[in-house]
Amino acid sequence: MPFYYIIGVMACLTLSFLGVFQVTLDGTIVARFGTDKTRALLAYLALESERAHPRPALAGMLWPDLADDAARHSLRQTLLRLRGALGQAASAQFLLATPETLAFNRAGDYALDVDDFTARVHACQRHTHSALNECAACSARLRRAVELYRGELLADLFIGESAPFEEWVLVRRELAHRQMLESLDALTAYHTARGEYARARDYAARQIELEPWREEGHRALMHAFALEGQRGAALAQYDICRKILAREFNAAPSEETTQLHQKIRAGAVASAHPAAPFDAADNVDALAALAQFHIAQGDLARAHATQVQVVAQRQESGDRHALALAHQHLGTILCRQENFALALAHFRAALALREQIGDQPGIAASLEAQAQVLGRQGDRRAARADFCRALKIAERLGDPMVCARVLTHLGALDQRDQKIAAARACFQRALEIYTRIGNRAAMIDLQNRLDARRDPN
Repeated sequence: MPFYYIIGVMACLTLSFLGVFQVTLDGTIVARFGTDKTRALLAYLALESERAHPRPALAGMLWPDLADDAARHSLRQTLLRLRGALGQAASAQFLLATPETLAFNRAGDYALDVDDFTARVHACQRHTHSALNECAACSARLRRAVELYRGELLADLFIGESAPFEEWVLVRRELAHRQMLESLDALTAYHTARGEYARARDYAARQIELEPWREEGHRALMHAFALEGQRGAALAQYDICRKILAREFNAAPSEETTQLHQKIRAGAVASAHPAAPFDAADNVDALAALAQFHIAQGDLARAHATQVQVVAQRQESGDRHALALAHQHLGTILCRQENFALALAHFRAALALREQIGDQPGIAASLEAQAQVLGRQGDRRAARADFCRALKIAERLGDPMVCARVLTHLGALDQRDQKIAAARACFQRALEIYTRIGNRAAMIDLQNRLDARRDPN
C-alpha cells in the first residue's frame, strides 16, 4: 500500500494563478518559495490534480537537461522547499507523496481561482437556454468568471530552461485566454441587447485590452458607442482599430468592421433602448475630469471608456494640443491596465501631434512615456533613443525634474545591460539634481541604487 503524509491541523489554502502567482494560507500570503521551480511545481500539481504524477516525469519536465539522477535530486530539493514554504501541517495536508509519485490533495480545504473560473464557463456551456445573450443566470456566472481573471495564467512565472513546462503553461494559458475572451464577448452581447451600453462598452474594452487587434472587440465597442449616441467615439474607435491592424499586421479592417463603420458614418445605427442622459456628454472637460475621477477610484475600465470619449470629442474639435493631451492620458490609463501595445499607439499619436505644433515640453513627456513602454516590451535600444531625445529637450528647456527622471530611467537601462559605470554615472547625475531641488524621496531612492552597486553581494 502506498503511504501518504497526511497529518496535522486542517488549513485553508488559496491558490491564485490567473495573473501573478499568489498563494495564501489561512489568509496570510505565502512568499518564501525560494525558487521559481518551487512555485512551478506547486502550480503544476494543483492544476493537474486529477492524478498522481510519477517523480521521474516531474523531474524530466522541470529539469530536462539534467541526467536522471541529478533531476530526481533537484526534484527532492524543490519538494523540501515547497514543504518549507507551506509549513509542516499544510504540506502534509495538501501534498500527497509516495516514493514514486507526487500529487495535490483535492480533498483538502483549498480554493483555486482557475477551477472556479473554468467551472463557471462550463456551467454556461451546459446550461439550457434559448440564447446566451438572453440568459440572466449565465450572465451572472460569467460576470464572476471575468472578475476572477486578473491576467494571463501564471503571468510572472517563466522557467526558460524547462521547455516542457513552458509548453504546458502556454497550452493552459491560451485555453484560459480564449475562455476569457468568449466570456467577455457574451457579456458584451448580453448588455447590448438590454440597452445597458455603458456596461457593454466596459466588457468590449476589456476584450481589446487582452487583444488590441481583436476586431470583434472593436466592433462591439463601436456598436455600443453608436447605440449610445456617441457617434464620434464610435468612429474614433474604428480609426484606432485600423491603425493597430496596419501596424501589427500591415492589414486593413475586415469587411464586417468596415461595413459597420460605414453604417455608423451614415447614421444608420440607432438604439431601440435610449441611453440614460449624461450631464457631461457635451462637455469634454467634464468627461476628462470624470476619467480622472474613475482613475482615483481605481475603476480603470470606466476610466478607459470615458477617456476614449474624450479622445473622440477632442478629435472633432480640431484642437491638436488638447487632442495630444487626451491621447497621452489614454495611454497612461492603458499602461496601468498593462495593455502596453495599445498604450504605445496613443503615446505615438500624442507625440506626432505635439511635433506638428512644436510643443517641446509635450514632446519630452510623450518621448519619456513611449520609452518606458518600449523598455517594458524589451526594445531597450529604441527606449534609450527616446529617453536621450527627451533628456536633450529637458536640458534645453531647463526642466530639472524631467532631466532627473529620465536620467534615472537611462541608468536603469544601463544596469539591465550590465553597463555598470554608465548606470552609476546616470544615477549620480540624477541624485545631484534631486539634491539641488530638495526631492528627498527621490534622493533616498537614488542613494539606495548607488549603494547597491557598491555592494559586492
